[in-house]
Amino acid sequence: MNKQCSIPTSIKVGYRDYKLEKWKQTIANAGDAHGQFFAKEGVIGYTEEEKGVSHANTILHEIFHSIIYQWNIDLDEKMEEVVVNGLTNGLTTVFVDNPELMDYLKLKIKEG
Repeated sequence: MNKQCSIPTSIKVGYRDYKLEKWKQTIANAGDAHGQFFAKEGVIGYTEEEKGVSHANTILHEIFHSIIYQWNIDLDEKMEEVVVNGLTNGLTTVFVDNPELMDYLKLKIKEG
């Protein structure tokens, strides 16, 4: 069951839809940034150069930033990055190490 999927054009987080935009690396805010969350503009940007698990990690990382913003979790900028990096890297590792888990979670979510 290895079907090819494409990234959605937007995702809903809380009450808001965020557009997912593919960028060239040169457009990213910092030279080493692979993604960026823009609350006011309603955009999650990601670089087109990333592939595989690194790309998935970046998208998840920016989604965590949007969750922190939408649910008004009060963290200073440095602490937010520490929390987001830790949760993203941890969750990505769990998914990589347990590939059957994602299918199970999707099944349970569909059950309602």
